[in-house]
Amino acid sequence: MPTKTLLLTLQPLLYLLLLMYVPSFAQRRWDGEAGNGQWMTAQNWTGDVTPAISDDVILDNTFITGAYTVTLPGGSSSVQVRSIAITPASGNTIELILPAANTAIPAFTMSGATYGMVIGNGGIFRNASGADNGLPVSIADSLRIQNGGRYIQNSAGSHAAIVAVLSKAPGTEEGIFEFDIPTASSTLSLSGRTYGKLVLSANAMNGTVTYSGSGINTITVRSDLLAGTGVTFSLNFADTLFIGRDLIQEGGTINLGNTARTLVTVIGRHLVQAATALICETGTGFPEIVFGGNVNQHIDCKGIIKDSIAVKMNNASGATLMAPWSLPYLLNLANGKIITSTGNLLKLLPGCGMVVDSLSNKSYIDGPLRKEGLSATSHFLFPVGKEGVMRWLALKNGNGHFNVEFFNSNPQQISNTYGSGINQISPVGYWTVQGETSTPASASLELSFNGPNSGVGTNLTTARVAKLDNNVWLNYGNTGFTGTAGSRGSVVSNNVTSWSSAPELFTLGSSVPVEGPLTVSNNPMAANRNNAVNDNTGPLQLLAISNSNAQLLSCRASQKTQAKLCIVDNNGRIVKVINRSIERGLNHLPLALPGLPSGIYSIYAFTPKGPSNILRFVK
Repeated sequence: MPTKTLLLTLQPLLYLLLLMYVPSFAQRRWDGEAGNGQWMTAQNWTGDVTPAISDDVILDNTFITGAYTVTLPGGSSSVQVRSIAITPASGNTIELILPAANTAIPAFTMSGATYGMVIGNGGIFRNASGADNGLPVSIADSLRIQNGGRYIQNSAGSHAAIVAVLSKAPGTEEGIFEFDIPTASSTLSLSGRTYGKLVLSANAMNGTVTYSGSGINTITVRSDLLAGTGVTFSLNFADTLFIGRDLIQEGGTINLGNTARTLVTVIGRHLVQAATALICETGTGFPEIVFGGNVNQHIDCKGIIKDSIAVKMNNASGATLMAPWSLPYLLNLANGKIITSTGNLLKLLPGCGMVVDSLSNKSYIDGPLRKEGLSATSHFLFPVGKEGVMRWLALKNGNGHFNVEFFNSNPQQISNTYGSGINQISPVGYWTVQGETSTPASASLELSFNGPNSGVGTNLTTARVAKLDNNVWLNYGNTGFTGTAGSRGSVVSNNVTSWSSAPELFTLGSSVPVEGPLTVSNNPMAANRNNAVNDNTGPLQLLAISNSNAQLLSCRASQKTQAKLCIVDNNGRIVKVINRSIERGLNHLPLALPGLPSGIYSIYAFTPKGPSNILRFVK
C-alpha cells in the first residue's frame, strides 16, 4: 500500500518531467511589420518573436502580398533554425540573403531532419557570405529546390557539402543552382554530383570569371546547363557530362578538356551558342559532344567550335540546324539525320572527317553539306539523302571546297534531252554539286544507287554518270563501279575540273536502253505509247497503275504466262509478292494493296522467259 500511494503521488510530476524532454516545434512566419527586412527584428515575425533553434521558418505571402527581401544578420552572428521554406505565391519573388558582411562559420544552420531548406517557385536564397573558406551554410539533411526556385552561391566559402545534399525528387529538375562567385577563379564541386538546372554567372566579378572542375565520375545536370557572358568553364574529366535538356552558352568559353582526359558531353535537347561564345579543348584528349535526345534537337550555334572536338549524332529523331554550323575535327553519324538548309549550312572544315554507315538509311544529312580543304583526297563521302533514304555521293581524288545535296525527285522532269552516250537517265533522284571556283576544284564523282529502279540497268558496264549542261544531260563516263545491279552500288565519273559559280546537277543513267521505270500515268494508252517509244519488246510489259490507290495494274503479254509480281519500296526492299496468271494481250490485274503504307514504290515481274520492265507509282 505505501508503494501504491507513492506512485499516485509522483505520477503528475513524472508527466511534467516527460513533457520537458519532448521538443517543442513552432512555425514562424514573416509578417514584415517592422518594414526594415531584417531577420533579427522581432516585429517582422508572427508573435513578434524571432525564430528559435527549434522553429520551422516560413517565408511566404500569407501577410505580405507582393515581393520582398529578408536579410540575415552581419558580423560574426550565427542563426540556427530547424528548417526554412521560401514559398512565394504565384508570380511573386521572395529572397533571403546571407550578406557579405557576415563572416561567421557557420552563419546559417538548418538542423532538422528531412528537408532543412525548401526553395519554391520564385524563391531565392543568396549565400553571399564574406567568409573566404569554411562552410557558411549548413543543411543537416537535404536542400530541395523546386522548379523555378534558385540557390545562388555568391560566396567564396565552401559549397561542396551543400550540393551533396541537393534533392533529386520529382519537381526539382528545373530547380536552379547558380554559381556567381566573387573571385577571379573558383573550383566547383562537379564529380559525381547531380544538379537540377546549373547556371554559371560572372555578375559578381563584373563580367569575367573562370570556373573549373576535375574528376573521374559522372556529372549530371537534369535540365539546362547555362554558361553566362564572360564565363570560362574549364573541365578535366574522364567520364560523362549528362545534360538532360539544353546546353546554353551566352558567351565566354567552354573548355571541354584541359588535360589528356576525354570528356563525353551528352545533350538531351538543344544546343544554343551565342556569336561571342567558344567551345574548345586545350589538352591532348579528344572530347565528344553527343546529341542523345529522343525528340528532334535544335542546333543553334552562332559561335565557334574548334580543336579536336568530335560531334556525334545518336538520336533517331535527328536534329535541325537553326544557324550555319562549322565543325573542326569529326562528325559521327551513328543514328539520326541532320536537317540543313542553304541558310543554315553544315560545314566540315579542313581536317574534319566523317564516320557513317553508308549502307544504313538511319543516318544522313537532309539538305546541303559543305566540305572544305580537300587536297588530293582519295575518297570523301557525302552522306546526303531525303525522305528516309540515304543516297550518298563521294568525291575521289578531290581538291578544293564542295557543296553537295541530294534531291529525291525525277531529273527527267528537269530535262529529257540527252547528249551523245546517254540513252536515258534515272527517274529517282539527282545531286547538286558546287565546286568553289575561287580555289580550283576537281574530283571524280561516285554516285550511289539503291534498289532496282535506279536507272542503271542490269549491266553496270553501260551505266553512266550524267551532268546537266545547258539543259542537256551529257555523258560524264564510267571509270569504275561497285555493287550489284538491282541492289546497291555506285558508278564513278570521269574527273570533273570545270565548275560554274552555280550548283551543277548530276544523276545516274545508261548508254543503252535499259528496263528501267517508266513515267507513272493514269492512262494505259499513254503508258503504251511510252513503251512503244522505248521499244520494249519483252515477254511482259507493265503499262500503268490505274488510280492513286494502286488498285489496278495494266500490262501487256506476248503470250499466256505465269508471273511473279514484286513490289519494292523506295529503300529497295521487297514488301509484297503476288503470283498471277497473265493472258496474252492487254490485261488489267487487281492488286489489292490496302495495307501498303503511303510512299513511292516500284513494281516489276518475273516470267519463265525473263523479267518485265519496272513501273514506278505513288500510293
